Amino acid sequence: MGSTDEGGLVSRRLAPLPGRCFWLEEALAHDPGEPCPPLRGRATADAVIVGGGFAGMWTAIELVSREPSLRVAVLEADVVGGGASGRNGGFVSSSWHDLPAICGLFGREEGRRYALALSNEVVEVGRFCREHGIEAWFHHEGLLAVRTGSWQAGFADAEAVALAEELGLADRIRPLSGEDCRAYADSLRFVDGAFVPDCATVQPARLARGLRRVALARGVRIFEGTRATGLERGRPTVVRTEGGVVRADQVVLTMGSWAAAWPGFRRSFAVIADHMVVTERIPERLAEIGWASHVGIADGRELLSYLRRTDDDRIAIGGGAASVLFDGRIGRRATADRRVAEAAARGLVWLFPQLQGVRFTHAWGGPIDHTASFLPFFRTLPPGNVHAGLGFSGHGLTQTKLGGRILASLALGIEDEWSSMPVVGREEHVPPEPLRYPLVRAAVWALETGDRREERGLPRGLVRRAIGGAPTRYRERLVARARRHGP
Repeated sequence: MGSTDEGGLVSRRLAPLPGRCFWLEEALAHDPGEPCPPLRGRATADAVIVGGGFAGMWTAIELVSREPSLRVAVLEADVVGGGASGRNGGFVSSSWHDLPAICGLFGREEGRRYALALSNEVVEVGRFCREHGIEAWFHHEGLLAVRTGSWQAGFADAEAVALAEELGLADRIRPLSGEDCRAYADSLRFVDGAFVPDCATVQPARLARGLRRVALARGVRIFEGTRATGLERGRPTVVRTEGGVVRADQVVLTMGSWAAAWPGFRRSFAVIADHMVVTERIPERLAEIGWASHVGIADGRELLSYLRRTDDDRIAIGGGAASVLFDGRIGRRATADRRVAEAAARGLVWLFPQLQGVRFTHAWGGPIDHTASFLPFFRTLPPGNVHAGLGFSGHGLTQTKLGGRILASLALGIEDEWSSMPVVGREEHVPPEPLRYPLVRAAVWALETGDRREERGLPRGLVRRAIGGAPTRYRERLVARARRHGP
């Protein structure tokens, strides 16, 4: 992408750059790793994992860690890190801001257990990187969640703060004044906010490639460039690919948004696409705004902006807009929607007018499998040896780490603290197509344009409030139903 003009807008003459996203381009240059050729012919395994993103790689490593003799294979349509796992913002985050809904859906005790498990995984990702020498730019320095306008609820929502205090977790969300927020990075837009210690930033593609290296060293067979085309369920189950078949006792499905095209998951989630941009190296500009740490930043608008520093002194930012994909069909709009990428770039200059004129060297998008509950689901399909972990809803870096433990326990047939997590066996359906696409698109339009009107001091309007609030109201109905009938 080009530079911003005097109005803070990214030039419309320049489309997002084609090819790999910045994260994967940088990670492959750092360490391309040993080749993992596509599957050709027939193979057998004790467990085969369909999808080589974070959920799949964490599951593979967890399986061979528990049972080193297991024959585990991973089928990845692209390369490890080529999908959503290498395209996201790189926030390894807890879910304390979402505690009221989590406890509403699962009950206080189980909600607290699940939230604490996610929080613990933030630490565990860092430990894993250190233990295995993965240079993934991991920084456990917390999240600055800011309000940049009076209309924003923000992460320091009174209900979330009060519930955290009641559950003995008051230190997990710390309200901040605007002055406190500006001590992390100097933006006059910051009204107030909160600090969430249980958050880290990471170079996601470096982490994905590091997991690939560890898995290979432990005997996991990885077939890149191998797209699974279908299942023949049975004992064993046969997974068909474009170049061969794998016969396995256990099958784990971790394809993320791509599962929307598979029978059985067409109503499991809606697929939207977020985009990111990254600046040129700007160490002097970072010093100018006083952003000296690796604390991540997120604002409290409806379609939030999220941004973080990189280890080579850039700023990566995403959000502010989104694409909606009909029937979960993942094409160019999911990876190269110029309009959405430009919204992310505008967001940086709006937050920090001091960065006017900064150049953006890369832009890219990635699909998000967003569920009605905003939480992932894990379920076992007939005849009992096919297990799915999907719907990470834009929070996959932490949830997939926990998900790897859950899926390993399900595949091994173990009843333990992981297989009993409250996200196991629960799933809420979204509307079917062709109804889903216009509903989700209307909600995204209302949220995006409502935020922009509020930025300019204009009222959001009743229509935008009603349409944009529909997904949250539906989730609130799920919470109310769970409270009436029990989790």
